[in-house]
Amino acid sequence: MPASSADPVASVHSITLSLISHTNVGKTTLARTLLRRDVGTVDDAPHVTTVNEAYLAIETEESELRLWDTPGFGDSHRLLKRLKRERNPVLWFLSQTWDRIVDRPLWCSQQALQNVRDDADVILYLVNATEPPETAGYVKAEMEILGWVEKPVLVLLNQTGPLQPDAVESAEVEGWTRYMRTFDCVIEVLPMDAFARCWIHEHHLLDVIASSLPLEKRKRFGPLQSAWKARNEEVFDQSCRILGALLATSARDGVEVRAETMLEKLRVNRSEIDRAYGEARRQLAERLAERIEATTNELIHLHGLEGQAGRKLNRASDNEFKTPEKISENVWGLASSFAGGAMLGLIADLKAGGLTFGGGALIGGVATGIGAYALIFTYNLVRGEDRKLHWSQEHFREQVRLAVLCYLAIAHFGRGRGDWSEGDHPDHWREVVDGIIEAHRAEIDRLWKRAGAVDKDVDLSQRFEKLVRQSLRDVLKRLYPNA
Repeated sequence: MPASSADPVASVHSITLSLISHTNVGKTTLARTLLRRDVGTVDDAPHVTTVNEAYLAIETEESELRLWDTPGFGDSHRLLKRLKRERNPVLWFLSQTWDRIVDRPLWCSQQALQNVRDDADVILYLVNATEPPETAGYVKAEMEILGWVEKPVLVLLNQTGPLQPDAVESAEVEGWTRYMRTFDCVIEVLPMDAFARCWIHEHHLLDVIASSLPLEKRKRFGPLQSAWKARNEEVFDQSCRILGALLATSARDGVEVRAETMLEKLRVNRSEIDRAYGEARRQLAERLAERIEATTNELIHLHGLEGQAGRKLNRASDNEFKTPEKISENVWGLASSFAGGAMLGLIADLKAGGLTFGGGALIGGVATGIGAYALIFTYNLVRGEDRKLHWSQEHFREQVRLAVLCYLAIAHFGRGRGDWSEGDHPDHWREVVDGIIEAHRAEIDRLWKRAGAVDKDVDLSQRFEKLVRQSLRDVLKRLYPNA
């Protein structure tokens, strides 16, 4: 529950962080992302937040971490000029009575400054990273004001735009760091976008907060820091288990076909082969669609997000299915932004409202006239010893790649952005993931073969979970080498 600045929430067992910035930079949006729940009011207007509100971020038996969401600074230049005329500027300013309606910018600035002076152990100062620091004139004035309070300040870069490779992001951070060196109160500059932060960024923030605290409070902060990190690691571990189960099921999945459909093409009727393989393909594709949708929704909720992948539904053509089947448009929208090769063709096929052959088949762009037998048997499906058709080795690698990319999309989706939705994703993710999947190719193929060799392998999901965990850790290390 939120508390006003006058409430006695701070204690010897509390560590308090004050989120402060110029008005309308995104404090409440970032607070929602860090807290994993909706707090305050978000609107594209100045001074939406007008009172200080404290929220419990995490707690242990002996201590608690509270995050304050404060009103934004208003006319910072006018405020600074007034303060500079006073012998004790902060005390004078906080002793004044400002009209909340007539002079809201000064009133909101007063509330924010009072919170920083009275409650903050560390100040989290949010800036709009789309503005170069030299042109964001309010920053210099607000840094001077915060300097009088004599509290450590961490500058957080918000609204950084689409995710960039680590080298590009580091260059942006370095630019702001150079500018902020002139202010003694600033400890460090960190990227922390409310829309696209990852738990890796959170861990870095916690480390810097710890180093900014005095020794006694640092000791109390240690268990809180460990609890926050343990919570993130648990979400990561559960994500690996969920994706491992998805891949194990997909590797085992198969549709039995009649023996005669596996004879050489010259000895059987071609249309009969097409029908048999078409039905097998339809069943496998529908099962895959359902699994991806269910898994995506499970990951969304696990990460403390709202919404679901299957909210928009596209009803497939009655002509292609015995009964109308619902296929999640959002799932395929997400998948299409990542996929390539076999998976991209499958997605295009399903989104079109049916499962066709020839040019619109699984591998995409295939010349018309190639029959279902040659297309599916040579690339997309294979016959196992159990007389069932299964996803091929090549296609299964695509599914592993898609699973990793799907995790990245959800793990970087900040709750402050609103309900989950698919969107554009950075090209460098694909490059990094492609390299990691290739590095683990031998293990992926080995597990795929193992799934086809036995009917029941109780540890197959655990083996895939281990593969996913190592792949994701390798990807995150490549994306964030300095974290």
